Formats: sequence, C-alpha cells, structure tokens
Amino acid sequence: MKKRVMLKIKEQVRTALQDGTLIYDSPKHMATQHLYKASKGSILTLQSDDYVFAVALFSLERNLKYSTTYDYPPESNWTTYQRNLTPDSYQSCSFEFEQSCYFRICLKRVDGMDVSEVDAKIAEQQVVFETEEVKKEISSFFQEEIERTISEIQKARGIEYSTFDKRDKLTFGLVADTHYMVNGTWEDTALHINAVHKGVSFDEIIHLGDVTDGCTCAEVTKDYVNLVLDDLHSLEIPVRVVIGNHDSNYFKKNPDKFTIEEQIELYLRQNDVSQKPYYYVDHKEANLRCLFLTSFDDREPIRYGFSKEELQWVRIALDSMVNGGKVMVFCHDAPLAKLDHWSFLIRNGSELLSILEEYNRKDEYHILGYFYGHTHADAVSYQYSFPLVSIACAKCESFLEKKPKGASVPKRELETVSQDLWDTMVLNLKENRLDLIRFGAGENRVIDCSKRKKNQDKVSATKKTAKKIKVWAHRGASAHAPENTIPAFRLAVELLSDGVELDVQLTKDHEMVVIHDETINRVSDGTGFVCDYTLEELQKFNVNKHFPEYGIVQIPTLREVYQCLKETSLSINLELKNSIFFYPQLEEKVLALAEEMEMADRILYSSFNHYSMMRIKQLQPTANIAFLFTDGFLNIPDYAKEHGAAALHPSIANLQYPDFIEDCKKNGIKLHVWTVNEMADIEHVVAKEVDAIITNWPERVREYLEEFTVEWRT
Repeated sequence: MKKRVMLKIKEQVRTALQDGTLIYDSPKHMATQHLYKASKGSILTLQSDDYVFAVALFSLERNLKYSTTYDYPPESNWTTYQRNLTPDSYQSCSFEFEQSCYFRICLKRVDGMDVSEVDAKIAEQQVVFETEEVKKEISSFFQEEIERTISEIQKARGIEYSTFDKRDKLTFGLVADTHYMVNGTWEDTALHINAVHKGVSFDEIIHLGDVTDGCTCAEVTKDYVNLVLDDLHSLEIPVRVVIGNHDSNYFKKNPDKFTIEEQIELYLRQNDVSQKPYYYVDHKEANLRCLFLTSFDDREPIRYGFSKEELQWVRIALDSMVNGGKVMVFCHDAPLAKLDHWSFLIRNGSELLSILEEYNRKDEYHILGYFYGHTHADAVSYQYSFPLVSIACAKCESFLEKKPKGASVPKRELETVSQDLWDTMVLNLKENRLDLIRFGAGENRVIDCSKRKKNQDKVSATKKTAKKIKVWAHRGASAHAPENTIPAFRLAVELLSDGVELDVQLTKDHEMVVIHDETINRVSDGTGFVCDYTLEELQKFNVNKHFPEYGIVQIPTLREVYQCLKETSLSINLELKNSIFFYPQLEEKVLALAEEMEMADRILYSSFNHYSMMRIKQLQPTANIAFLFTDGFLNIPDYAKEHGAAALHPSIANLQYPDFIEDCKKNGIKLHVWTVNEMADIEHVVAKEVDAIITNWPERVREYLEEFTVEWRT
C-alpha cells in the first residue's frame, strides 16, 4: 500500500558531495535535514518548474566501528553514503528508487538566485514522495526471547498476574542510553518492549537518559526524541524520563544546544515554567517514592553533578514522606567519579550520597537503590548501605575501553538476540529484593536490598579508615583548573580535599599574591618577574593557559584565597617562595593576615628557606612550621624537632632513606609528601603511612584510599 510522506525542507543547506553530511550557510541550496527511508519502487516527483532537485542515496549497510569503538556517527546516521551526488545530479523529472535505502533530497532554483525560507515552504508543497508502507515484523529469534522474558518475569512475580498485588510487587520497564540513530536498532527495541508489555503489563517504563546522540541540529534532535518517546507513550502507561548529558544537544560542543527549559518541555513533556528537571513519583499502595534526578549542566565548568538546589530538593522530597517509606533513585549518571570513566568529579555527588545515607539510617526510611546509565556497562557497587546499579545501553554497542573498574560489558552483535538490551525490574517490596530480568545481551541480576545494617557498618568503617591519611590539593586541584587560582581552590573543596597547598610572593607594591614561579612566564600570557609588577599590573594578565572552560582568570591575592577558604574546614599549607628573592617583611605580612582573618590555627607555614621558618617561629612561637627539602639530609627528623617544626615536607624520593620514616614518628614529626600524582606513587606513599599526601589529583588519592572497601558484582 502506497503512502505519501511530507518532506521537511530547510533553506540555505546543501549536502557535501564527498561524505553526504549537511553544510549550512549555503545561500543557493535547500535540503532535507532528515534522512528518509524509501522502499524499492518509491517515487519522488517535483511539481514545480522553478526548482530542480538531486537525491543523495544512503544504503542500509552499517559501519560496524560504531558498535565496537567509542565513536558517534556524524548526524546520528548509521547508513553508508553511496557518493552518488555530483554537481550534475540536479534534474526536474521524477526519481524512482531501485532498492530500499535512505535518502536526502537537495534543491536549488532554476534561475540560480539565493533561496529563502519562502522557497523552502514552497518546495515542501511541491515535492511528492510516495513509498510502500512496510510494517516492521518481529524476527523469530526475538520472538523466542520475548517468550523467555515474559516467563521469567512471571516467575519473579511468583504469582499469576490476575492476582498480582501492587502493595508487594511492581514491574517497571527500564531502558538506558538509546542513542537513536537513523538505520539503528531502536525500531526493533520498541517492538520488543511493546510485545513484552502485552504479556506482563508494566506498571510504568523508565528511560535513564541519552535518548539521542545530541549532535544534530535542534530541529532534527527534537524529531528523533519524539520518535522514541512516542513509541514509549504508545504503551499507554506512565513514562518516566531522566535527562542525560547528550540530551542537552551539546555533544561535541554542538552550538544548537537546548536550554534547561527546552529539555524539560521536550523530555518530560512539561511546559509548566515552575517545573524542574528533577521530580518524584509516588506509588502509594506500595509506600514507595521514586526520585528522578538530573546530573548534567553544560553551563558549569564541571558539567557532571548535582546543584545545591537539587540537593535541597532531595531533602525536601524525603522529609515530605510523612511516615517515611521505601525510596528508589533514578538518574542518568553515577554519583561518584570512580563509577564513571568520563568524570574526575561528580559535582556534589558525595553530598547527595551523604543525604541518602542519612535517611537510610532512619528506621522509617529504606533506600532500595540508586540506578543509572551513562557508563554503557553493567555493574553493582555495594560501597554504600544501598546498592548503586549501572544499566548497560540499549544502543547496539560493546567495547571494553573507557569503562569504570569492575564493570561488565555484554557482547553485542547485529541481527542476533544480543543486538538488543534492556531490563524489566520486578520490585519485591515485601522481601526487599529487585529482580532485573534482561532482554537481549547480558545476564539477569538480583539486587538484595535487605542487608541495610550490615552495609551501614561497612560505610562507617570506610570513612574511619579513609580519614587517617590527609589529602592536600597541590596549588589547588591543579590537574583540572589553573594552578594557584580561585577556581582551583574552589575545586579542591568540591573534590573533598582535607587541605590545600599554595605559594605566596610579594608584588612590586608589596601586595601578597598567590603564584609558584618567580616569573609569570609559565602560567600567564605575560612575561617577567612577579616582583617587578604592581598588583594592578599583574591582574591584567590571564593566568589560565590550559583550561578554556574557566575563561580569563586573574592572579589572586592571598587575602582573596583566604576569603575563598574561610568558611571551609580545609587546612592551608602556605609555602613562602623566598629562596631566590628574600622578600622583606613577608613573614610579618602572612602572620598578620592570618590573625586578621582569624585563620591562624588552620595554617601550616613551609619553605625551602629554613631561615624564613625560624623567623616565623620567632615572630609567632605558636605558629606551625614545616621544612621543605629535596635532597638527603643527615638526621633531619632530629633537626626538625630541635627547631620546633611540626612537619617535614620531603619529595617522594626521600622516603627511601634508612630509618627516615621511623625517626619522624619517634620525634613526633608529621610527614607531608609532595607531589604524588601517579598511581604507583600513591600506592607506595599510602603503604608508608604518611600523614598527608600533596597531589594535583586529590580525587585520585581519595579514591585509592577508599578503594579497598568497594565490593563489585556484575
């Protein structure tokens, strides 16, 4: 049966002859931004003498690299361009398709004039596309998988559906990371979800984000999103969506990104201006509240994470459960960077987990689990008193690189059962058990939520152990932000550092500024010595060479850094950079500022210039000082004790000297080692049981300190 399809035509767009992608700002051309599917014998006709058209052909052959390596096809297009288009391809007669394929139509005016939006609207009315209406059929091997899945869901319920009691059990469809593509596998997935739903009747279906790749223009992405969500809504049950990072349409810095309001309207199908991108849903019969969170904001320098406002909302959502109850949390991304290859930090993720832990310790609450996608892998972490569960991707993709430790990646292959992947979650609320029944690639999993007290004890032990060694951010979190700047120190706070290390020097007008080198050459767009510039002159330079997301950054004064850190509990290791230039009155100035800011008890002064440290002790006997050194010294622990130093700050190589660590402990001298960045060095220093580790990567050290307590199950 023939059907007519209206083609959407965009003005000032053409198709690249070499690869078939779209080129915008082409004044004389029009084209369809979408790829349309044509069956064999389909016909395109142009009913206007004012235009000519050409057809770019794309075969159904897929490039398998997109299923075995980390990459995303241009324009979310999993077809193969036939390179049939040439400048001479334009014609005015009808075009008949010789085989089933995808295509893009390109147009221009006969008179060679520039085209306008009016031309595009006219062309939409004049182009007639007739094609056979082909109904998608379920393959026989998928039919067997559908029957197996229905049987296992019924078995997990334990009773016949006709007597199913929603106070004790609920059934959710659970899909993650569809990444819709032209000529992809979503159409099959939608058929299979529908077939299983007809057999078992889901209570609702949940999509864990990344509906598309988010790298096409906004208009096309919206069409792809609506195609996927319309399939889910056609089940005529509630559809819950969490918004993923690709859902902002910002992948590969796509300039046509969505605002938060646009994301809410598109994915949550809400146009209420008060609606947030996070929300909750109650299942009153089961005394269950499901929280649906958002974990990405492309406006933030650290894009993955949770806003303070969202954390406050989580508290309100839990407090408003008057008599408590069971809670499930759904989100696109994991709450911890160690569970996500793509992040060095999940902004406020630890704070979110602390809130959930706090409520899970109350008798009236029970957090059943935190469920997320994003990793394109399966994993369960029992590091907290509730499980953190990763759901692999519905997209037909499997590769082992770029995965978090402990994750499992099911093997995928097109035109087999493993092409598909999604879960049915059967919640046994009476037994506090979750059955995840896998459709397609991967294995069924059982999540035991009943061992809350045992897991709580483990969390307490973890925190106690991790606190023994302190983690100090070297020049702030300098691996991720411009060193010795306010962004680096703020980030150190977010990375849960115990302290920061920073350097102070004097300007030409005797102002205290935070910078490591005696010159500004390495870190700024200027040259020259710090001491040859006034503060006003220095702050005209940009001290950010390597982190464009932070824009222009000024050199900070020591006062500004103290103001940034004052409301935190972080220790401050202030290194006086006075081994080359003996800055007059530097010791007096730093002591006076510490007293003025009421922060003296949090500051440890250090320097390679030990005379300067003696000067600090003379001026303020209660001040804490530390000696920095690199080369081997005889009896340096005794030397430190004799001169009243609280600590020694050796480079990592100094730990190998005989009896050095033992002598420090015997003399009551703390050891703060610098600069420890590589995993082998972290392991070595932790084994030596030093007191603090100074590092550019505070999250890497913190993760290692906690790693031994993580229990993985895949």
